[in-house]
Amino acid sequence: MRRTCSSSTARRWPTGLSNSSTPSLPATRPPPRLRDNSRMAGRHRAALAAGSLLSIAALLPPAIGFADRRLSLHMLLEMLALAVVIPLLAYGAHPLMPGRLKRLHPIAGIIALNVVLCGSQLPAVLDLTTRDVMLGEAAQAAFMAGAFLFWWPIVRPDGLTPIAKIGYLMVAGVPPTIPGITLAFSHHLFYQAFRSIEDQQIAGLLLFGTAKFALVAGTFVILWRMLAPESEPPDRDDRDIAVPDLPPNAPAWLGRLDDELPAEAARPHAPVPAGR
Repeated sequence: MRRTCSSSTARRWPTGLSNSSTPSLPATRPPPRLRDNSRMAGRHRAALAAGSLLSIAALLPPAIGFADRRLSLHMLLEMLALAVVIPLLAYGAHPLMPGRLKRLHPIAGIIALNVVLCGSQLPAVLDLTTRDVMLGEAAQAAFMAGAFLFWWPIVRPDGLTPIAKIGYLMVAGVPPTIPGITLAFSHHLFYQAFRSIEDQQIAGLLLFGTAKFALVAGTFVILWRMLAPESEPPDRDDRDIAVPDLPPNAPAWLGRLDDELPAEAARPHAPVPAGR
């Protein structure tokens, strides 16, 4: 005959099936991904909607054609995409990203950003994209893709530690300062499509200032979240989730150690003989 444990730890919880004849299973806490990610959080939906709309607007021919009038406008469009649009898009889309992208190494993000950022400022590339709208849209899409890979390790909650994210921003903010300073302090025209030295210097200041702004703003947000007294709510659900009662982690006999000991039965005392 099989013995069954009568301890309170062997308590069973129903699995929630409609068939009452189905045997019950021990209650277990659902995995975090199934418990918290059943629905997308409101802040992620808002960020995804805003980032998607702004990204589409930045890729439309009217926006690119307007930005190609002056180098400073072209740089402003790219920097707004880098510092505002893509962070919103990455933050809102990270609950929907596949696991392969979540394993992306941070170095790949730094390399991707600097390749598209420095490559888009080359005179041959910029002169070519300003003459063809389709090439301009392709270059803008490539720039935004590189910026997305750059921001991904920052917005990913299960990636780098807060201190590592600050170091990541510091390292990534160094290379963009080189073309920014070059354009800001140069007295030589680099582009055939833009023939204003003042406009070129303003574009360099925008590039230099955006790199520093992204570093300072990102560091401030990371520090603010580190010092926040309350943890961030679940990624996909802002509402409180009812979690069923769980069995105690400790065995039942361990709690009995805290009980009072039973009173000892009175024993008859034998008379002590007189001294010999």
